[in-house]
Amino acid sequence: MNVAKRSPGAINIARAFLWICSLVGFAALYAVAAHGASDPRLLLMSTALAVAAELIPVHYEREGVHLSFSLPFVVSGLIFNGPLGAVFVEMTTLAAVLLFELANGKRKALYWASLNLPISLLSVSIAGGVYAGLPKAVDLLGMVIAMTAFILTYLALNASIVLSVNQVFMGRRDEARVRSVVSATSVVAFAYVLAGVCIVVFALERQPYWVPALLIPILLLRRCLLSMKLMDDLSYETLVALTIMLQRAHPYTHGHLERVGRIAENVGRKLGLSRHRSRLLREAAVLHDIGKIAIDEHVLNKPGKLTPEEYAHVKKHSDFGAEILRRSPRYSALVPWIHHHHERPDGNGYPDRLTDREIPIESKIIAVADAFDAMVGDEESGEQRNYRKPKTVPEALVELREHSGTQFDARVVSAFCDVIAQEGGGR
Repeated sequence: MNVAKRSPGAINIARAFLWICSLVGFAALYAVAAHGASDPRLLLMSTALAVAAELIPVHYEREGVHLSFSLPFVVSGLIFNGPLGAVFVEMTTLAAVLLFELANGKRKALYWASLNLPISLLSVSIAGGVYAGLPKAVDLLGMVIAMTAFILTYLALNASIVLSVNQVFMGRRDEARVRSVVSATSVVAFAYVLAGVCIVVFALERQPYWVPALLIPILLLRRCLLSMKLMDDLSYETLVALTIMLQRAHPYTHGHLERVGRIAENVGRKLGLSRHRSRLLREAAVLHDIGKIAIDEHVLNKPGKLTPEEYAHVKKHSDFGAEILRRSPRYSALVPWIHHHHERPDGNGYPDRLTDREIPIESKIIAVADAFDAMVGDEESGEQRNYRKPKTVPEALVELREHSGTQFDARVVSAFCDVIAQEGGGR
């Protein structure tokens, strides 16, 4: 996995610290690991397979996650040549990939390698130390336990160090990236353990040259991940297209939808919604006003107070939005959340005057996030609604609390205020 770019000074500090830690970790492994005989042919085979697998990664650009498939062959080096064999396979593979990228004109590869190499060396050294420290009976169960411990330790350390470099050294907390890295690591961990079990069986049956056959399921896994990524990308592009359509119709929403979506997702997570449901909530928050495409622009952008007839017309946007999205299977789950995002716990909302327990929690979250951003606007660009002056963040939070339990759900308001505080004001 690759770390994201931050300030040069912070990266230099991170680089130096990581190299010191990784070299100390490797020295400790070298001191405790067995230095018995190894088979150079199996070591070269494992390395060649690892290089091949490393050259076919899957990139998740929006999440900033990079998945490679070389770890099973690092495990092959571990099983046939011990912890030091795993280190050799890991570092030789990364060096070979670095040379390949430099040969193809990717000059920044050396820059990123200065961070990624020590992360990998530290991860594989500590995982190798765990493997070396476990009692390993020469049977299937004992070897599988030790191998599984190596894989899980490696993956947990690699993900933790990458996130720490971004969050601690670079001074940035990115919850979305944390969830993406953890999710990606969890997806591949099970597949890697299965591959490791196969390698253990090959070793016990003295059939090491069956290891290259693992490329077949790895390629199938990669194809599956690419297909899932393509579907996700297509859905995202559809969401972007709908959002752009709304922004072109009503320019005041520039940035508003993105901010509401981001904070709604974070509040959903704060309230215990699953990662998947929180991501859907973010999409719903971005699309919650899509029905305003069907509202008269002169009414929607009118400065000053609306007449009762005009207000009744504007209120139809939640019905229009639900009708637009109801026709798409991709967004059907979002329909009730968008349809009811103007309902109130006291029953005085619209379109159906639902009361507290009848309103979806997602609708309640969108209502609070939307109201807050409408009150505050975008302080940097001066973006605000035509009919009101922007409030400061503290003023907006006070107003949310004043209407907690009537216009807004009390539990959502409390979680929302906590999220804003954690984000340093939310702007």
